Amino acid sequence: MANAATTAETGKMEAVTGKVTAVDPQGMAITISAKAGKEIMDVGAIVNKDTRVKAKGKATTLKDIRVGDTVTVRYLRSDDLYAKEIAKK
Repeated sequence: MANAATTAETGKMEAVTGKVTAVDPQGMAITISAKAGKEIMDVGAIVNKDTRVKAKGKATTLKDIRVGDTVTVRYLRSDDLYAKEIAKK
């Protein structure tokens, strides 16, 4: 029988790239504006202790991500979007 942690990890991994519109290091969240076809949509993701944050390939923290930065957020698709990785270009 799978436990909840194992089940949560079985979702589909997805990625979205866009410009950061909001960062909340205290609340551990990030919002980016990304193109979806012809439309622009805002995507918010929850950041937790397991999220890897990188800038130009080097480990960093959410505090180093700024509004206006271009980032790629990799996440597991579920009811909530938990960022697995945030990579600043």
